[in-house]
Amino acid sequence: MVKRKKRLKKQIKGFEKQIEKHRNKIENEEGNKDTTHDYWRGEIERFEEQKRKREEILRKLEEKYKKED
Repeated sequence: MVKRKKRLKKQIKGFEKQIEKHRNKIENEEGNKDTTHDYWRGEIERFEEQKRKREEILRKLEEKYKKED
């Protein structure tokens, strides 16, 4: 359980970094043919969705193991 919990936390942290990176790109960079502001916004939405899913899994795991103690 500890390894899984640690892995989920690391994934969540990685999604947060990617979200911040894409937000910075929207603010500071001009889009190209394949990497436009809309593309970056879409990526942010996908990363936020994945982050929410991982947080939900982590929350359920923690609840499950608190009940067993």
